[in-house]
Amino acid sequence: MLNTIFILSALLFIVAMVVQILATQAFFNRLNAAHHELYLQMGRPRWKIQVGDDSFREAVKYIRSRSFKELNDAELERIYRTIKASDWSAVAVGLIAVGVTLLEAVRGV
Repeated sequence: MLNTIFILSALLFIVAMVVQILATQAFFNRLNAAHHELYLQMGRPRWKIQVGDDSFREAVKYIRSRSFKELNDAELERIYRTIKASDWSAVAVGLIAVGVTLLEAVRGV
């Protein structure tokens, strides 16, 4: 039973992370479409992690700080809620996976 819970939580973690990646890129796409000047000022962020390019990291900081609120864009707010929900989901199922692993370790002793 615990193995099933672990596998399900690991799969749900992966799903949550994929949703977070897709929602983050959707956020950037919305910035490009609806707030193009800001998008350009931010260095044309897109979902990537590249050494030496701070545009992604700075854009994520922009999202996390909710600086976009001043734009009064309901679509950005909706996408932000999706990003936050996937973050919390990933944390929750990650903790479940760790908890199952610890429980198995304790039971095995």
